[in-house]
Amino acid sequence: MNIKRFLAIAICMGMGYGIIGCMSAEVPIQAENVSVILAPGHTLPAAIASATARRGWLPQKQEDGTIRCTFQKRDSLVVVDVVPNSEQSFSVRLVQSNVSVRKYNQWVNNLVHDIIFFASH
Repeated sequence: MNIKRFLAIAICMGMGYGIIGCMSAEVPIQAENVSVILAPGHTLPAAIASATARRGWLPQKQEDGTIRCTFQKRDSLVVVDVVPNSEQSFSVRLVQSNVSVRKYNQWVNNLVHDIIFFASH
């Protein structure tokens, strides 16, 4: 094997491992203990309700106070639990998803930002 061919193969393998490494580094968002600053007269449950309505999520309150939020768009499905930890703190935990990690993270990140927005405005 000549040196040029060896270097070409080594470079291609390195690039392949780099791409695979970057793809596997993405993990689903598990937002823990997200703090919000409540505007006067606002509550965290109301902010969650407003955020889910704005983004098209279907919220369902569970017996333990958790809010199970489902987002479905064509064949895409994401289900998360929004867990109020206190009056000014919540967590978002993945329950089920059939979309790419990138799309899941985008949708959940938007939901988290909207909850924070509606809590403070």
